[in-house]
Amino acid sequence: MEIEAISNFLDTAQPAGAFVWVALFEPTAEALEKMQEEFNLHELAIEDTNRGSQRPKIEEYGSTLFLVLHTIEQHGDDFVDGEIHIYCGEHFVLTVRHRAETGFKALRIELEHDPQFLALGPGAALHGLIDTVVDRLFPEVDGLEDRLDKLEETIFDARNDKRIAAEALYELKRDTMCVRRAVTPLVEICSRLLTHKHPIFREELRPYFRDVLDHVTRIHESLDNLRDMENGATQTNLSLITLAESEVTKKLAGWGAILMVPTIVGAIYGMNFKHMPELEWVFGYAFALGLMVVASVALWAFFRKIKWV
Repeated sequence: MEIEAISNFLDTAQPAGAFVWVALFEPTAEALEKMQEEFNLHELAIEDTNRGSQRPKIEEYGSTLFLVLHTIEQHGDDFVDGEIHIYCGEHFVLTVRHRAETGFKALRIELEHDPQFLALGPGAALHGLIDTVVDRLFPEVDGLEDRLDKLEETIFDARNDKRIAAEALYELKRDTMCVRRAVTPLVEICSRLLTHKHPIFREELRPYFRDVLDHVTRIHESLDNLRDMENGATQTNLSLITLAESEVTKKLAGWGAILMVPTIVGAIYGMNFKHMPELEWVFGYAFALGLMVVASVALWAFFRKIKWV
C-alpha cells in the first residue's frame, strides 16, 4: 500500500478487524508529519514521538490510543534503553522505534499465520507488540540473575579481590535499575489495558492481556528479589572487606607487640649509664638475648593461639 492510500483506506468504511499496520524506525520529522496527516494523529503525540526520550505511558487522543513502551537490548556489556511508540486506532496500528534495533517482523509473520486471531483487529496486534516486548525481557533478567550467582561465588572466594567484586556489583545494580525502569511502568500500563474501554479491545482479547500482565508481574517480582539479593551481596562483600582489613590489623598489631619486646630490652641495655645492674656481668649479654627470644616466642605462641599471627 502506498503512503497516500492510507488516508483513503481509513476514510472508507472497513469491515470489523480490518486494519493497516505501519512500522517505522527512527523516522525523520518529515516522515512523522506525513504519518500525522495520513492517520490524523494528534500533534501532541507526534511531538512526543519526534522528541523521543519519553517516559512509559498510555494516553488517549480521541479515538486513537497512544502508548510509549521501553525496550531493553544488550549490546556487548552495555544495556541500551530503547523506546517503541504505538498508535492504535479502530483500523490502524503505527509503531515507531527509537534506539531499538530489533524489530517486530517475526511477530507480523506469526500473526499472519494465525488469521483467526489477527481478525480481532488492532487489539490483536497491540497484544502481540506488548507481549513481545515483555517476553524479550525474560532473557535479560535471567542474565542478571546468572551474573549475581557468579558474583556470589567470587565474593566468598578468599583468593579474589573483594574490591573488584564491589565494582562488578555496582555495574550489576546499574543494569538491574535500567531493566526496572522499563518493567515497572509496564505493570501499570498492562493493568489499565486490561480494563480499558476502547473499540479495539474486544472481550476475546481480555484473557490475552491478562496473560501479559501475569508475565510482566513475574518479571517485576523477580527484579524486586534480585534487588534485595544484590543489596545483601553488597553488604556481605563490604563486611568481608572490613573483616579482611581487621585481620591485617590484628596481624600487624601482633607482630608489633612481638617486636616491641626486643626493642625495649635492647633500648634499656643500650643506655650508656656507668652504674647499671648486670652491666659488667659475664652472662649479661647472653641473658639479654635469651630474654628477648623467650619473651618474643611466648608472645608469638599466644598470638598464634588466638589467631592474630
